[in-house]
This record gives sequence, C-alpha cells and structure tokens, in this order.
Amino acid sequence: MKHTFLFTEGVWIASGVYYDENNNRLSVEGRSEITHKKKLWLNKSIMTLSGDEPVEIRNDYEIAPFVNNVAGWQSVNPRLGTLIGRFAVIEDSILSLYSAGSGEFFGSESLTQVSEFEYTGKGVLYGVAGKIYSWSVRLEKEIG
Repeated sequence: MKHTFLFTEGVWIASGVYYDENNNRLSVEGRSEITHKKKLWLNKSIMTLSGDEPVEIRNDYEIAPFVNNVAGWQSVNPRLGTLIGRFAVIEDSILSLYSAGSGEFFGSESLTQVSEFEYTGKGVLYGVAGKIYSWSVRLEKEIG
C-alpha cells in the first residue's frame, strides 16, 4: 500500500490522547491540512488539548519532497520556536526525528498506516529537564 499522509493533498482529522510530564491524560483533537507546491509540501496543523483551559498547539511544516524515502522538514511552533527534522519511510511507517534550533527541545514521532485513509501516530517531546509530553492519536482523511 502506498503512503497517503503527507504524500497526497487533503485534510486529516486527529483524535487521541496527550500525556503531560506527570503522565496526566488529556484528550486531543486536531486537524492537518496537506498541500503540495512545486518544490515544497506544506502541513498546517493544529491540535487542541482538553482541560479547564484548553491549549492549542500549532505547527506549520515546510517539507522537502521525499527522495529515496527520506525528507527534511522545518516547522514553526509559537511555543517551541523553529523545529528541524527528518522523515523516513520504513514499510508501513513514517518516522520523524526533530530538534529545536536552540537545542532545548527534541523528539520523535511514528505514523503507522492502517489504511489509505487512516494512520495511528505516537510521539514524544523532550526538554532538557525530561519529557514534556507524549501522545497517541488516530488520523483519518476527510473524504469529500
């Protein structure tokens, strides 16, 4: 099966769970919109964490198209600054490693394809003092 997340334009809806540094569980819902330009792919994503005061996490990714199953990316996150990472496709998964330009933050994410229209994602973000948060989400492509 060919990968569809990132590789095709469209909107993906996310739902799942975030865990903070104390392993407190928060529900998360979000949206990623993938668009392709001639030499650059864009992923505008927003996630909202539930709670007394909901928290919004925004990332605007610029992705170099994949060459030999690897692609570089850069993202601007209002809280973390500029993140720089790499995607690698390995069978049914898209793996990503990333860090902040400042070196203060780093993490990883794994997206596993379930079907043409569904992926599961798991990831973690660390700071110099340890885990900031981790997550487990389901991504479904919006059809229509």
